[in-house]
Amino acid sequence: MSLFDRNPALTALFADHGADLACEEQLPLADIRGALESGTMVLLGNPAHTGLRPLLIGQPARVKVNANIGTSPFQNHVPCEMRKLETALAAGADTVMDLSIAGDLTAIRAAMLAACPAPLGTVPLYAVAQTYIDRGDDPAAMDPEVLFREIERQAEQGVDFMTVHCGLTRRGAEWAAHGERTMGIVSRGGSILARWMLRNDKENPLLTGFDRLLDIARAHNVTLSLGDGLRPGAGSDAGDAAQWEEVITLGRLARRALEAGVQCMIEGPGHVCMAEVEAQIRGIKKLTHGAPLYVLGPLVTDIAPGWDHIAGAIGGALAVRAGADFLCYLTPAEHLTLPGEADVRTGVMASRVAAQAGENALGRPAARAAEAAMGRARKALDWDAMREVSLDPAEMDERRKPHRHEDACAMCGNFCAVKMLRD
Repeated sequence: MSLFDRNPALTALFADHGADLACEEQLPLADIRGALESGTMVLLGNPAHTGLRPLLIGQPARVKVNANIGTSPFQNHVPCEMRKLETALAAGADTVMDLSIAGDLTAIRAAMLAACPAPLGTVPLYAVAQTYIDRGDDPAAMDPEVLFREIERQAEQGVDFMTVHCGLTRRGAEWAAHGERTMGIVSRGGSILARWMLRNDKENPLLTGFDRLLDIARAHNVTLSLGDGLRPGAGSDAGDAAQWEEVITLGRLARRALEAGVQCMIEGPGHVCMAEVEAQIRGIKKLTHGAPLYVLGPLVTDIAPGWDHIAGAIGGALAVRAGADFLCYLTPAEHLTLPGEADVRTGVMASRVAAQAGENALGRPAARAAEAAMGRARKALDWDAMREVSLDPAEMDERRKPHRHEDACAMCGNFCAVKMLRD
């Protein structure tokens, strides 16, 4: 049986939107179907998400960009997070993840689903851990049954993709937490599960209960984003045994999921030295059978607080060229605080630049055509045409405002090289 035979919700979604997606991505419909069936592409779309625009992730479809938003115990202001949602979408984010860990998470999620036409992702473990932490209990006391009920509740609400740290094993947790890593475990979900396993001396319930997780995901066409709980949090930790053991496990789980009719993405590394990005991406893709790869950055330097959106964009461009399919943005607030609205916009734009740079390097027709169009427009000093092809027309308008009636830019003025040769 094929993926479509096992997943009626996906079959209906593809029947309704496949032709439009093929046109949007400039790919043959048969090629998209074949990629979905082989697991190298996913179609995000939970039927319960009203007003959703389904989305394809997986090269050679366009590389997509995700924006993370959500409350924290230090900054819990839901109207602000809703404005960030609008800001992210206006800046061109293809998906949004609600990573809220403070307040009424069920209500926040419902509001975001209602306001978000793009696919929405979550980390269900956060909601479970919050209930323990808020009452002063240790999340290591978590009942796995509560976690599975929360996953099902969120699937019923309409969440389109979920990060689940299924590949983090008891052994991997021990290696990362008590080994020679500089940063140990930096994933919130990974640290919660590691704490649970080490305190209870048990295996990861998302791993032992993986078949149950598949049943929930298949019923709602929830794409499982198999989380990198042991991603490197410092460049010196990239490529260690703990990271690769998790990747190997994720590859095995992704194959099991596909055979069960469930779509999966793989989450990739965090901090990776620039010289190692290509090897990391190619290695992960090979070990996970070409499943769509969702990367955070990677950040190519550890010492750029306040500028991590740039460190992440450099790594993101290299990752796309090496085969990454989906970029999770970083903002100037990374490692420091909760991002504001301006940070969200900056982060989305940085990742969109990275995606375009990577696709242009790959020779993708749409990316190359946009570059060529900008060159022609600049030679003609055609500012309207430049604006049309620009990744950020609003920023162009703002920068040009004081001199918008001039042919040349304000940097060169009468010294404009183009005008000198043209005239």
